Amino acid sequence: MTVGTVLFDPLDPSIAEDPYPAYARLRRSSPVHYLPDHDVWAVSRYADVATVLRDPITFSSRAGMSPDFGGRKIIPDSGVGYRIGAPNVRVLIATDAPDHAIFRHAVAAAFTPSAVAALQPRVQRIAQQQVGQLLRAEEPDFFADVAEPVPALVLAELLGVPSEMHDEFRRWSAAITSDLTQSGSGAASLGRGLDMFRFFRRRMNASKSDGPPNLFDAIIRGQGGGITDQEVLAFCAFLLVAGIETTTSMLTNLLDALMRMPWLMELLRGRPELIPAAIEEGIRYDTSVQALWRGTTRDAELSGVTIPAGSRVLTMFGSANRDERKFEAPDEFNLERSPCDHLGFGAGPHFCLGTRFARTEMLAVLTELLAATRSIEPAGPAVRTGSIVLRGFTRMPIRVEAAHA
Repeated sequence: MTVGTVLFDPLDPSIAEDPYPAYARLRRSSPVHYLPDHDVWAVSRYADVATVLRDPITFSSRAGMSPDFGGRKIIPDSGVGYRIGAPNVRVLIATDAPDHAIFRHAVAAAFTPSAVAALQPRVQRIAQQQVGQLLRAEEPDFFADVAEPVPALVLAELLGVPSEMHDEFRRWSAAITSDLTQSGSGAASLGRGLDMFRFFRRRMNASKSDGPPNLFDAIIRGQGGGITDQEVLAFCAFLLVAGIETTTSMLTNLLDALMRMPWLMELLRGRPELIPAAIEEGIRYDTSVQALWRGTTRDAELSGVTIPAGSRVLTMFGSANRDERKFEAPDEFNLERSPCDHLGFGAGPHFCLGTRFARTEMLAVLTELLAATRSIEPAGPAVRTGSIVLRGFTRMPIRVEAAHA
């Protein structure tokens, strides 16, 4: 371990642009690295990250991400802290057993293979609709025309939110996600977030929902297991991040990689059966969730370094997915990588519930996009997120040539 040596500064703008060289230095020189300015331990190797994710007793999600654990404030003023929910309000991502099982069980039926398969035709239509909009746009932007709206409309279907409320839905998502940025949220974001809570509060107070049961109904039913009204609302806020922002970022990261490898894009056009492999490798190669926090409940040893009890741990998925100890030539995009057992969706009890939906959405978008175009290339500077958690783009202007121009 190297204490005090600046091998990695999570607030350095160059990290948001390209974190992978810094990750490599960490894995090589100090895989369990204490950052004194932020009072956090950065864990960067695949084996160590997997250990953290699969040992929720030692590495607590609640201790790492709740705003009120053990009677002490765990969010420093440095901007590297992370919170979700509010004091005494549980959220799936920031809970441990037994609370975690209560929330997961409440919504599990909405994420089964049969549930995903039932929604797949709608996902395909949404993808086709948005790709068509991209091709008609005077100034096409993959983020604004496709990557952003597709997951939002799919989640709207899941939550029973009318699709005509898409604009409000996206503003809510942006407001909630601002907690994941380095700059935090302001008064305007707070106001938009309150609009979301008002909407779902009205839904909760309605005698019954219109139409067939949906994910929101499942969350409401979970109140029988002890989930409070405030926790239902917080869960909806969490879904905006988990169900929209992560998939949006994965889509933009994948297209960015493919535009830098036009020969690979051409291969996928000719052999669409390879698209699922490209998606898995894309998630490994440049994952959207780069890191999340855990907190140690007792002393823990990783790579020969002891992390004291009561410490915060930055669990670095993005670095683990590029670990040369796990993946051969990890900085190369390789369609034949097998198995591609990346940590892009996490591992252990917090393995992402929405994995099937994310893969379905990405497959629909990439299939429609490649089938409808002859060429795709950048049309100006893209803008990356400034988050230390989410890696993706918030602007991606492109030049497209339609397949049947």
